[in-house]
Amino acid sequence: MKFSSRPYLVALILCLPAAAKADKGDFEPLWEAGIGTGFYGGSSYPGSDDTTSQALAVPYVIYRGERLSIGEEGGVRALAYADERVEFDLSLGASLDADSEDDADRAGMPDLDFLFEIGPQVIFHAARHDYQNWRGQFDIKLRARSVVATDFAGFDPMGFVIEPAFVYEMKSRLDNRLEWQFDIEILYGTEKLNDYFYQVDAAYATAQRPVFDAKAGYIGTELGIGMAYPLSDRVQLYGGFDIEFYSGAANADSPLFKENIGYSGGFALVYKWRESARMVKRQ
Repeated sequence: MKFSSRPYLVALILCLPAAAKADKGDFEPLWEAGIGTGFYGGSSYPGSDDTTSQALAVPYVIYRGERLSIGEEGGVRALAYADERVEFDLSLGASLDADSEDDADRAGMPDLDFLFEIGPQVIFHAARHDYQNWRGQFDIKLRARSVVATDFAGFDPMGFVIEPAFVYEMKSRLDNRLEWQFDIEILYGTEKLNDYFYQVDAAYATAQRPVFDAKAGYIGTELGIGMAYPLSDRVQLYGGFDIEFYSGAANADSPLFKENIGYSGGFALVYKWRESARMVKRQ
C-alpha cells in the first residue's frame, strides 16, 4: 500500500536494493549491505490538499534466499510457492507518518502514524517478451494486507487494504540494474482503515469540520512510473513519480477529503558497501 507515498523513504529505500544488483551475468550475491538515502514529497494522505516531505538515510541489507528474501520486491518476502507463471508469498510494506499540526484540515486531531503492512500476495506472470536490448514482463499482483499504525511506543491494528496491481517492467539486457517500471494500483480499504483517514468524531468536530462516519470501500487508483539507473558498480540511482486519482472514493463526502487528484515523487541513492562471495542464480 502506498497511500501518499510510492515506496518512498522507509518503504522506498526498502525497495531500492532490488534494483542495485551486481552485473555478473545470471548470478548475484547471496547477500549485500550498504546505505540508502532519499527524499520524498507528496500528499499527507489520500485526498488531502496538504503535502508532506521527508528525507532519510538508512542502512539496508539484501538477502536472496530460495524462500526468504529481504530487500527485494518491496521489502521482505516469504515465498510459499513459485513456478513459471504464478508466485505466492507473504510480503511487507510501509508508509510514512504525518503531523496533524502541519495539516490545516486535521488541526487538533490525532497525528497519522507510521503504517506497516503484512499479508499474502499472488503474482501472475501474464506475459514476457524481448525487444532489442530490453527484456519486458507484465505481472498481475493481488495483495491483501493487514495494516498496523505505530508511533513506536505502541501498535494499533487499522484494518485491511485490498490492492490489485498491474505492473510492467523493462530491464536492460546489457545491464540488469537499468530498469523502468510502470504500474497501476487500485486501493480498497476496510472501514477501520478508512476511519483512520476520513472519520471525524464528535470530539474533533468544528463548524468547518462536521462529524463524519467513514465507511469501507474504494480509496483511489495510482498510476506510477519508476526507474533505476546504475551510476557505478556500487552506486544506484532510483526515481519515481505517481499520479493518484481519488474521484469516486467511498469517503469523498468527508470534510477531510479535499482533492480528487494527488501527486507524489521522490528519488534515492543506494551505496553498496559489502557483498557475499557466494553467488546465487538471478531471480
